[in-house]
Amino acid sequence: MHPLINKLKTTFFFSVFTFSALLTSCDNEEERWTDVKEETKTEIITDLDARRIISFKVTNPGETQAIHSVVNNLDKTITVYLPSYYEYQHLETAITLPEKTTITPAATELIPVFSKTPVTYTTKAADGTTAVYTVKVVIQQPELILDDLSTATTTSSLSVFGVVTIKGQNFVPSYEVTKLFVVDAQGNKKLQLKQYNEGLDITTFTIKYVFGATTFAETGLETNTDYWLMIESYNLSKTMKYPVRFR
Repeated sequence: MHPLINKLKTTFFFSVFTFSALLTSCDNEEERWTDVKEETKTEIITDLDARRIISFKVTNPGETQAIHSVVNNLDKTITVYLPSYYEYQHLETAITLPEKTTITPAATELIPVFSKTPVTYTTKAADGTTAVYTVKVVIQQPELILDDLSTATTTSSLSVFGVVTIKGQNFVPSYEVTKLFVVDAQGNKKLQLKQYNEGLDITTFTIKYVFGATTFAETGLETNTDYWLMIESYNLSKTMKYPVRFR
């Protein structure tokens, strides 16, 4: 056989073998993939309520340190989380609304922290519809702890012309919001004591008060009668477990 023909046969055989291998390789590659149809996704577009409050901030500490607040446009509530150490009696606010929506009272009006009635805002959209939001102030303050002056077996006797030293934990360090009262067995306030110095010792939670009376009669208290000492510190109050007496 002519050498050229033999060479051509060899080349042709090699080409057929290579093409066959490629076809087999493609078949195997196709078997590794499974075509899965994606689920149909539906996009729901709704109109935002023009009466809503977009954002609500308490800005007493400043815009960059605004106190955390949450607006719930479904329940129509505004929740403010107020740390007790700020000692705020009123809150300054910044409110963002949709275009052409108004709010009453205005954002410039102060919110009382200890309001006896619920604080509400009324929003009004351009079409005249309204919504009422209720403000809830959650004061973040740890439980007050008082060290009793008396024990279960011994009743302490205090002079109304002396200094009463109170110790405990978690007092707000300010005479403006931490006050001492004498109360009777029913919890009725009989006398509020006055501050003794410039403030309580933050490191030991010690605070001192005086009666500020020149005579015992000025206090309105009675001798040989059990009374209790009660601390009010910002949002919380705590009464000592055991009574004291005054002389």
